[in-house]
Amino acid sequence: MSEFGKGLIICLVKFAEHSMKLYSDLEIYEKMRRDHPDSFTEPSAIHSWANGASDHLYEIEVPEGKDWYRIRKKVEELQTKGLDMGHGFTRNNYTKDDALELFKLTQEIALMVDRKLGLKPQLGDW
Repeated sequence: MSEFGKGLIICLVKFAEHSMKLYSDLEIYEKMRRDHPDSFTEPSAIHSWANGASDHLYEIEVPEGKDWYRIRKKVEELQTKGLDMGHGFTRNNYTKDDALELFKLTQEIALMVDRKLGLKPQLGDW
């Protein structure tokens, strides 16, 4: 039994569900930073958010076979960057732009999977 999800689509969805939490975390950290300027920085908010969101990337998987190669490479990029941001010990000062890059990767993977399934996906305006 998986604690945070296992598979491809379910892990992408569970990871993406955290996107709104990032914005609320950044807002909360901004308010707390007013009273504690040396604490509650944007990088600490990003790390805290990514720590929870990236849990869903531990067991993300892509089917075997050369037909899935491009998708597998994108998923590996998302997994590596997400886990480093949330669970790495590099102490990089990640920014909101770094988190947005993860969301963009998630969308790219979803579009690639839809195309692989023979669909003609569109992100939509809203």
